[in-house]
Amino acid sequence: MKLRKLYIDDYKIFKKFSIDFTDKDNKPLDIIVLAGINGSGKTTILEHIFNIYKNQNILFSRESYLDVEVDGVNQQLNLESQAIPKAGLGNHENNIEYFPVNTTLNNIKDFMPLYIENMIYQEDARASEIHKLIRDYVDNVFKDLNMSIRFDSRDGVGKLYFRNKNGDKISIDNISTGEKTLISKVLYLYFKGFTNKVILIDEPELSLHPTWQSSILRIYEDFANKNNCQIIIATHSPHIIGSAKSEWIRLLTEDGVIDNISKSYGLEFDKVLTDIMGLENLRTPDVAKQINKLWEFLEDEDYSSNEYKNLYKELEHMLGNLDKDLILARLEVAKLKSQNA
Repeated sequence: MKLRKLYIDDYKIFKKFSIDFTDKDNKPLDIIVLAGINGSGKTTILEHIFNIYKNQNILFSRESYLDVEVDGVNQQLNLESQAIPKAGLGNHENNIEYFPVNTTLNNIKDFMPLYIENMIYQEDARASEIHKLIRDYVDNVFKDLNMSIRFDSRDGVGKLYFRNKNGDKISIDNISTGEKTLISKVLYLYFKGFTNKVILIDEPELSLHPTWQSSILRIYEDFANKNNCQIIIATHSPHIIGSAKSEWIRLLTEDGVIDNISKSYGLEFDKVLTDIMGLENLRTPDVAKQINKLWEFLEDEDYSSNEYKNLYKELEHMLGNLDKDLILARLEVAKLKSQNA
């Protein structure tokens, strides 16, 4: 099962609002990235999808609906179609998972030991053999993340252990918050064996190092492809947006949804902020004002005045002489001096 479209008639900031989850060939996308500034409604969209699908009778218009595709057949769900999710979707009726921002995507101390116990029981193998299988499995999932730890074993009371880069055996309690978060937010999906599901994840970037933020979308894509799932995430992370294919991005603005982003994958951090997320200036307001003043001096060719020199020195002390705006200013001064020689 995958989603094709959401229509919201009247709920919070959304009035007569629709968002499409299909590609240029009108097929449901495996990955959708909801982007936008705070207050643009990313979380509201995830909540609305979940509530309509689960027939949660909360206070929003009953005209809202979801277009879904089940086994190649299109259906429409809303709060008044009580029979459809149960009769029409068959065994797909529970195939949606929602992980709000304030959840941990389940505690790895619970689901990993249980998974290992089930594997030992099902495979009738020794614990050490299962530990190796899981170690290889985890390494393969995270092969591109350059993690400083790898899974080692589970003891007789279910406690999990890892190895750091020095080979030291450490308890799960001693690995970093980012490592715990990454393991929880990714391995839970694999270990639960989710297939044919719509998975909604709010802000998967929380507690993750920027390098991992840049890579996690690729892991989700691999999972979605292998398990016929559709993953819809809401994010503020320029690193995640910059790693997304342009067709995946749905940018929420005051005027609606922009779904024809011409570029995103591989964009530099500052370009994501300015070109996609609409940030007018990457600088703090005070610094931006000082840099603008610096360029006003240069436009007037007033680079020899004490005011210009003092302002440049102040900015250089603050930003360093390798700052790109100061480099450009020096090049501009050199050009003006050459022209005036």
